[in-house]
Amino acid sequence: MKNLSMLLIFLSLTLGCSGTQHKGPVSDHFDGQRFYNPWGVNVDKGLFELLKWRFTGERKQWPQWVKIDQQTVPSKRVEKGEISVTFINHATVLLQIDGKNLLFDPVWSQRVSPFTWIGPKRVKKPGIKIEDMPPIDMILISHNHYDHMDLKTLQYFMKRDNPKLVVGLGSQTYLDEIAKADELDWYQSINLDGLKITFTPCQHWSKRGLFDRNKSLWGAFVVEGSKKVYFGGDSGYGPHFKEAYKKFGAFDLAFLPIGAYEPRWFMKQQHINPQEAIQAHVDLKSKQSIGIHFGTFQLTDEGIDEPENDLLKQMEIMGLGKNEFIVPKNGQSFKIMH
Repeated sequence: MKNLSMLLIFLSLTLGCSGTQHKGPVSDHFDGQRFYNPWGVNVDKGLFELLKWRFTGERKQWPQWVKIDQQTVPSKRVEKGEISVTFINHATVLLQIDGKNLLFDPVWSQRVSPFTWIGPKRVKKPGIKIEDMPPIDMILISHNHYDHMDLKTLQYFMKRDNPKLVVGLGSQTYLDEIAKADELDWYQSINLDGLKITFTPCQHWSKRGLFDRNKSLWGAFVVEGSKKVYFGGDSGYGPHFKEAYKKFGAFDLAFLPIGAYEPRWFMKQQHINPQEAIQAHVDLKSKQSIGIHFGTFQLTDEGIDEPENDLLKQMEIMGLGKNEFIVPKNGQSFKIMH
């Protein structure tokens, strides 16, 4: 019954919406109809592989609910030259830098699904109540999957704060009833009062409906201000991490996904595991990294604590200091001092 329910969840996700086709010039990652990863890695999985995973996989049992005590109320602003980050849940991060508030992949909904009655359901509350969030100047969406692009949450912030909304090419079609977004191609940038934000490559895919697979672009973000910050969104391991270092130099801080990685035969091309996250940290030459994309919604087979435990083991093996790569709690805030 559980496998059947999970299969229905995945099939339901394909029926969420269809979207219209992006029109633009052919490039090394767009063939005129769909986007793709240009370094020869195919992340697409067919129905047979999906069925194999769902009916032969060894899915660990997550708790139905995990109580967290931490409910942060962040400051409204930080000063020029200061940086503070707050991990809210999953891949949702508040970055307060140089007097501006940036919010990445905001998700406050109970489920990451097109429906309220089926789909992955949160097991932890967000680390900040949505009404306690400071004024948001810019929202950045890495790609269109439901655990990163939550329309209900976007509606709330657009109505309350009217921030700039930044997405990849082809994503506006999902947002027409919410806001006019700035769509970026890889290596295109947008400025926000002295901050430069660039959309950069990563290894992933996109889909929200039955006919829109890879019709919108996925990516990571680089924020350049008094500090240099990398937000990884969702990604498999690829050459783009070293490429980001070559193009932008060493990073002060990186947000890197550490969860949703089992089984490897199915997930490897689209989601890095903790060992690969550490390698990405090394590739970026980041002074410090913070883990994201774990511990709130069960999307894959590993247990709820495995990402943190596996990361700590790999950090010890690779000789990283305990503060070089942090696994945050929902609602945990950090002042970045280096």
